[in-house]
Amino acid sequence: MQLGEVLELVNTDLCDGSPQIDPLQEEVDTEFVPPSDLDLFLRAARYYTQCSALLLSYVPVYLKSAWSRDHDATSALEEEWHQKHEAGARKIEGLIKELKGFYVKVGQLIATRSDLFPQEYSRQCASMIDSVNPLPFPVIRKVVEDELLGGLPLTEVFESFDERPLGSASIAQVHRAQLRGGREVAVKVQRPNVERRLMSDIGVIKQFSMVTREIFPVDYYLVCSELEEQLQDEFNFMAEANGMDRIADALDRNRRRPPVQVPRSIPGLTSKRVLCMDFIPGAPLSQLREELKRRGIEIEPGSLAEQVFGRKLLSALTEAFGVMVFEEGFFHADPHPGNIFIRPDGSIALIDFGQTKQINFKFRKQVAELMVKVAQYNSLDPDSEQAKECLKSLGDFAKSMGVEFLPSAGPCCAGALALWLFDSSRRQLPDGYEANELSPNCPVRDVASFPREFVLLCRMTLLIRGLAMRLNVGWSLADAWRDQAESLLQGPFGSDCGR
Repeated sequence: MQLGEVLELVNTDLCDGSPQIDPLQEEVDTEFVPPSDLDLFLRAARYYTQCSALLLSYVPVYLKSAWSRDHDATSALEEEWHQKHEAGARKIEGLIKELKGFYVKVGQLIATRSDLFPQEYSRQCASMIDSVNPLPFPVIRKVVEDELLGGLPLTEVFESFDERPLGSASIAQVHRAQLRGGREVAVKVQRPNVERRLMSDIGVIKQFSMVTREIFPVDYYLVCSELEEQLQDEFNFMAEANGMDRIADALDRNRRRPPVQVPRSIPGLTSKRVLCMDFIPGAPLSQLREELKRRGIEIEPGSLAEQVFGRKLLSALTEAFGVMVFEEGFFHADPHPGNIFIRPDGSIALIDFGQTKQINFKFRKQVAELMVKVAQYNSLDPDSEQAKECLKSLGDFAKSMGVEFLPSAGPCCAGALALWLFDSSRRQLPDGYEANELSPNCPVRDVASFPREFVLLCRMTLLIRGLAMRLNVGWSLADAWRDQAESLLQGPFGSDCGR
């Protein structure tokens, strides 16, 4: 299949307003009922007991694997791991669908991080990327009329308002509508009483991640702490509108055609719990392959069509995030395939700006220097003395940015980590380190902690890394960002220093 066929597919009737809700998820959600203290306690208890039981169920196969390190591993053991992952994935999916709330975001993380979690878990949680059970339309209508229109009926402002949502998530759901005058818009409506439930959920997950810090290769407590801070802003749609418009302005600035399209808010039609913005037609990246299959079109893994499409997608996202990080110092901090749209003309769009991150000029400059150093290493013969000196310099610089390592970390761990984060084209790393995150030789396993600024930046870099792996495209962020990084380092600082 050629790229033109893919774009032709996206051009055909993807603008018909068809919702992205799974038909099996038609059950009415009752999350708008305010949670009591007892409700929150029972949710926490349910999470702890189920996750603890799941971890304990892995003990027998883990012990067998530990014994087999000194013996030949058998296919029977591999099959036992597979079966354990399949069973565990079903339990986790069921628990997330039962508890909803912030746990849905955990499911999205599992679904989009197949390099971190077993593939069985990622596949099982894939349905959570785009939607959860929608609220009934009367609840949505009341929120919009009370919050946005001062009690007036929808017909005062909207020519039409689709009752069936385009998508539904843990905090809000989105409906397609048309303003009087004909402008097509998307209306994001916050679920009533959702803030208390979600903040309680993330507190529970933080506690559990602290207890299990020694089990997992990544410090999820630090990740959850950063997400908790970001989540506070997700409940204020005025802040989201401002962030979305700021990023749209940055991408439009001095460019004939921005690398990705970003919707803009509609002036006068945004409040804390309702956001009215441009409607973006197209298909979310998370559903593109399924949409192709539904129409009888297959893209073979590793095919030329996949390579061409993958490079187009990665190039657009890399340039866009480069503008956000190096030029604006303000970026989309919740990227996942459900937030990336393929538009009818084949261009890329980015949606859902509930999580954004402001970074100061000092950190931007540090990231730029790190990119240049990684790109310089990539241009050298890895066996040369110059490359070894460059790798040491790269590692020293990463440590100076605040990345801390375990005592077990090797002398090249910091440099290998930088290469792992910003160059997904590598399968092998220096000094015997491996790019596979599940490998005991992956450099991230020797990381004690990241600076807070790094956490959400890494979410963005790992999204691009994950997409490159899924699309079988070798991709170096550092090489692609080098020009933007050098422009920042060489250019006048001006008022940017205050950002």
